[in-house]
Amino acid sequence: MSSRLRLVLVASLPAVVCALIGLLHPHHLTDATASIWQMMHLILIPLFPLVGLGPWLIARRSNRLLGWIAAVGGYGFATFYTSLDLLAGVAAGTLQVAGVTDGKAPIYEVARTLGLIGVISLVLACVAATVAVAMHARLRALVGGVIAVIGACLVQPGHIYPGLGTAAMLLLAAGLVMLALAATSTNGSSGAPGTTKGPATLAGPS
Repeated sequence: MSSRLRLVLVASLPAVVCALIGLLHPHHLTDATASIWQMMHLILIPLFPLVGLGPWLIARRSNRLLGWIAAVGGYGFATFYTSLDLLAGVAAGTLQVAGVTDGKAPIYEVARTLGLIGVISLVLACVAATVAVAMHARLRALVGGVIAVIGACLVQPGHIYPGLGTAAMLLLAAGLVMLALAATSTNGSSGAPGTTKGPATLAGPS
């Protein structure tokens, strides 16, 4: 497997898998949906952090500083959005399974705040990756970057719910694929952080 294909897959597949799992996500937590709600969010615990890896893996190829910014953003998404998953998903679902139907409002309130921080972090990571790739690929990076940023923004209202959430994750994945391809194109990044390809220097007789 080429390094280019590996980057494309690692950067995009976590979001695609989240989108597919989200197709089964109940719109409401009830006694009837509590078990699948709980199980689904348990499965998502190791997946959400992987979503934040994509922008960092892309940005670090082109610019070391922007790679660090993308890493911070990805880490923020991994920690804060996974916290939302644990609270509003696993904890709330477990309470519902146990027959505790009241008292979950404070859990949801904290989860929404943590989720918002996570989404802002993901947007920051995508912007950093876009700028990093655009430094070498120019306009070829902008389309993918815009798509990735839009997808990241839509995670806030859509989560991974069927419909808007599915679109959010697929847009994010598509944008990251385009950025990864631009970052690894022969006319773009050389693959070494903080370096650029330039024209060869021709030495003539003095």
